[in-house]
Amino acid sequence: MSSPSAPGLSLQQRREPQLATLGWAIRRAALGLLILLVAVALGAWLFNASIDGPPPHSEYALPQN
Repeated sequence: MSSPSAPGLSLQQRREPQLATLGWAIRRAALGLLILLVAVALGAWLFNASIDGPPPHSEYALPQN
């Protein structure tokens, strides 16, 4: 056992991992922020929709002058 890599690959044929570019990181961060913003907006909208106000002609409604 000379090396833990796949058999048949010499040292010259193995490729080193490539670092991510700055543009890739910025696009990935923007996509993450967009997904987070959509999730928060949807959650706020659903929370607001779940709050029921008093019926318009209830005895507990504020008087309309």
